[in-house]
Amino acid sequence: NKTVGRIGSTSFQVSANSSYTLTGATVTCTNNAVATITNGTVNVSNIKSNTTCTIVPARQTYKVTASITGGTVDSSPKTVNHGGTVTFTITPSEGYALEGAVLSGTGCTLSGSTLSASNVTSNRTCTVVLKEIPKLLKDQILADHPTRPGARPNLNSDVFTDENTGTLYTASGNQTENGNTVYYFSGNAQDNWVYFAGLYWRIIRINEDGSVRLLYVGPDKNTEKGYINETTSAYNTTYNNPMYVGYMYGSSGSLASNRNNTTNSTIKGVVDTWYNSKIKTSYGNYVSKTAIYCNDRANEGYSMSTTFYFAARYRLESNTAPSYKCGNNKNGSLYTGTNGADIADKFTASTSTGNGKLTNPVALMTADEVAFAGGKPQKYAKAYYYYNAAGGSVTGLEEWWTMTPYDWYYSGSTKITSVFPVHGSEYPGVLGPALFNNVINGIRPVLSLKSCVLWKSGDGTSDNPYTVDTLDSACSAAEN
Repeated sequence: NKTVGRIGSTSFQVSANSSYTLTGATVTCTNNAVATITNGTVNVSNIKSNTTCTIVPARQTYKVTASITGGTVDSSPKTVNHGGTVTFTITPSEGYALEGAVLSGTGCTLSGSTLSASNVTSNRTCTVVLKEIPKLLKDQILADHPTRPGARPNLNSDVFTDENTGTLYTASGNQTENGNTVYYFSGNAQDNWVYFAGLYWRIIRINEDGSVRLLYVGPDKNTEKGYINETTSAYNTTYNNPMYVGYMYGSSGSLASNRNNTTNSTIKGVVDTWYNSKIKTSYGNYVSKTAIYCNDRANEGYSMSTTFYFAARYRLESNTAPSYKCGNNKNGSLYTGTNGADIADKFTASTSTGNGKLTNPVALMTADEVAFAGGKPQKYAKAYYYYNAAGGSVTGLEEWWTMTPYDWYYSGSTKITSVFPVHGSEYPGVLGPALFNNVINGIRPVLSLKSCVLWKSGDGTSDNPYTVDTLDSACSAAEN
């Protein structure tokens, strides 16, 4: 209460408790007195009689900001009264999950997709870092390669060597083992590099079962000796019988006996020794046991006493009908006759998908895989399996072996069997054949990373190759 003269004026100080603020407060007085409030001082004028002034402070409000990594919120910031609660709704971005999110901020809580800030007494920020969902290697490859033009260009007529990035070609139906889609690289792909087990590799394809097939390059991405041990080897040191086209073979006399698979070829012995030394102990648990490596011995008229051709020779030279299905005839359809498809040609480390004859789940590339990748018999084809990271031949002048039989050549005293190789820089990228007699070539192993293998880093370029998680115990224990 203050006393003033008629038509006088006065002032007084006011304050607000913590829930309110005088900023934006209103003041009204009776009997036509005029009042203003500034910085806590109320000035009253035109006082003509006893006057009562009523001051209404504003509610104290604060801003709460939601900072989200790996997701979005409905809106931010939001305003809340002193001591109140505000909520936000979080939506995870693709590849992120709310479960396992890391939260920070005073009075901030997270329940499901609801982020709350309670008992707000000042401006504050709630920070949420959503957990990134581990991504399978195959899924990362697919995400990085959204261009899917179907089969590679000129598949039925010529080589394909165009440089490309972000591109995967597809095969399905009767071209694949179970009719499911295979995604493969073709031409001079620039983004299919993997660094695994201390070695560089090139991705051949994503198999039907989701495993990822790799072709050996070596410890140096710029190498011109991209074959194991930097030495060459015979496929088989003996070649005077058609059974020696086998990655493993049995006994002489018939295709059925050839396919008994009781004896390792020379080249398999070299590959196994290398695998035991470089891969098995530290990295073997991440290599698929169910992946099929095709030693396609299907043929056109098996005979010990006349020349005959294995089906791949017709399939790739005459008809250009490559297939990922093991046991296709010369037209690319599955054999049904006695000389046709046989599980004995499907080399695997597991009996669930093939012959189970591989002690180690590793073998060689097939000529059909070379054809899908851009090659063709008797034609130059500088495609991705030919180049190192520096743009030269990854094997220099050396040829390197596939595991695809070509023919049994029988003429008088000359009896020689052969398989398809891929030539080095002397005949760049030419797909075989080569006779066995006195022939030694480079060995480029092929293995398949399990479908459960997790991507760790990289975009597939030679400077930033894909790497994988080799500490995932669940994947380590799986067959694929």
